[in-house]
Amino acid sequence: MKKTTLIIFLILPFTLSFAQEVNEMSSDRPGFAESSSNLSIKDFQAESGFVFEKFDSNINNYTFNTTLLRYGLLDYLELRLGFEYLGTYVSLDGGDRDWNGFGPLKLGTKLFIMEESEGTPQLAFLSTFTVPNTGSSVFEADNFGAEFKLAGDYSLNEAMSLGANVGVFWSGQSEEDYAVGLYAFVVDLTLTNEFGVFAELYGLLPNEGKNDHRWDGGITYGVNENLQLDFSAGVGLSKVSPDFFISLGLSIRMP
Repeated sequence: MKKTTLIIFLILPFTLSFAQEVNEMSSDRPGFAESSSNLSIKDFQAESGFVFEKFDSNINNYTFNTTLLRYGLLDYLELRLGFEYLGTYVSLDGGDRDWNGFGPLKLGTKLFIMEESEGTPQLAFLSTFTVPNTGSSVFEADNFGAEFKLAGDYSLNEAMSLGANVGVFWSGQSEEDYAVGLYAFVVDLTLTNEFGVFAELYGLLPNEGKNDHRWDGGITYGVNENLQLDFSAGVGLSKVSPDFFISLGLSIRMP
């Protein structure tokens, strides 16, 4: 069975953000790649969404709700808390089975490294730790998990930017105690002051097992400077990937 905890990272996304201005909302929804922009000091932001994945005619994965809470502790540092409610449905000849429950808590930080300059991207470093024995028994991690990721963005012009993530993580599951590399490349386009679109290629590269490559794209709508809605959809490019997946959600900032 595909481990649903990996899917949670899919829910850790990239939206349109070209600078560190206070009046621009930067969300880490709805794609896989995360932006290099961090929250302004004392800002609080909640990002929540739903994800559905279909692997084949027998297996469906759900993230009924994934939530990321972010707080700007310093001008260059934000604190992060993530949690989710997960589900897996399997239909076999012997009967149908489904599992539901909370995933483990995730604690993290985003450290802003440097602003974009001519020929140099904006950079940030993200670290996330999975707390063992904090979720439902079917989804909880047995050990501490960890993820380390470098995120970069570079503006091609006022309307278009490129982004990339590279990193590695350990799930914390005792039967999967190996490192998994990750990568993401994303193109972001601002259509209007309210609408933006993105497309990205990303993947998971485990030390054991087969690589998981995927493509997705989506749209964001800024209702106002403190509220953003999003929708995305994608397909798997590898045999171990889901056939397709969709996500929708929202982000709210409380300065």
